[in-house]
Amino acid sequence: MRQVLIMITTKFPDKSLIIMVGSPGVGLLEFNVGMAKSYVENGDTVIFVAVDLTPTDILSSMKSFGINVDGILGRSLFIIDYHSSLLGSFESKDTKQGGEVRQVSDLEGIMFNVSSIANETAKPVHIFLHSLSTLFLYNQSNVVLKFFQISGSRIRTEFGTGFFTIHDGVHDEKTMNHLMAIADGVIELKFDDNLNRRMRIRTMKGYPTSSQWIPFEIKQTFKGERASLLEWK
Repeated sequence: MRQVLIMITTKFPDKSLIIMVGSPGVGLLEFNVGMAKSYVENGDTVIFVAVDLTPTDILSSMKSFGINVDGILGRSLFIIDYHSSLLGSFESKDTKQGGEVRQVSDLEGIMFNVSSIANETAKPVHIFLHSLSTLFLYNQSNVVLKFFQISGSRIRTEFGTGFFTIHDGVHDEKTMNHLMAIADGVIELKFDDNLNRRMRIRTMKGYPTSSQWIPFEIKQTFKGERASLLEWK
């Protein structure tokens, strides 16, 4: 059955750092993959930092959204693998050789590789990191906050756009307020009382925003093959 798809059409500001807040299971990863799809289809470079999931899991999710991973990996799509270091080893079937999946074992290595990829592609990049919550779990809070602040500054001045996810209800209010103060924009995702997905742009520096919660869904749509898609209602 063919469905009319209303994809993400909002163009987020260039040279900005955006934090996405949502409860586990609401679709933070899928939301990011949906945006990554729109960027790569526009010919932009996307860097996805694997923190919560293996590179294979992320690439599988991208394929389910119809992203031609095999055709663009190492060209306009790159994966930075921090997740494997949390497991204590890079000796994994999920590890690919070459420049398409780059392994790091510390926070400094993340931005070092972002810089390297940006220099190699010679174009602005869009960075997706999923998630900050796991970084807080394995690092001291002040270290992660410093990483977020420094990364945000470099993304704005050198690279392009950054989307960092964080789980709602996991961190204290002071930490969340600190992160939101550093970010240029805050996107919130939630379930309503009937477990329907809702989203809103809470803040976006320099732009007017609405407090209205907008319905969205993650669906399987038949278009020659089954693919997961983000859809606004």
